[in-house]
Amino acid sequence: MERINVTQASRQFSDLLNRVFYQGASFELERGNKVIARLCPALTSRRVAVRDLNRLFAELPKLYEDAESFAQDLEAIRKAAKPEPDPWA
Repeated sequence: MERINVTQASRQFSDLLNRVFYQGASFELERGNKVIARLCPALTSRRVAVRDLNRLFAELPKLYEDAESFAQDLEAIRKAAKPEPDPWA
């Protein structure tokens, strides 16, 4: 990560933003030899196409006979668990 003085960053702000956006560069902004901020790419949400989701789901491991056992275990836990008292009642 490149370190740059705040004064220099303000003079080259447009260029810095372009480098962040197009090259994924990151900068530490300093004042008086102390880092006070960072300029880095924002996290972007990655879009997934439906066809990719279908492929992903198809690749997940199957539960087979474990699924029924798991469902029975969950049901037993639900029956054994006592509901918490309603504090508003």
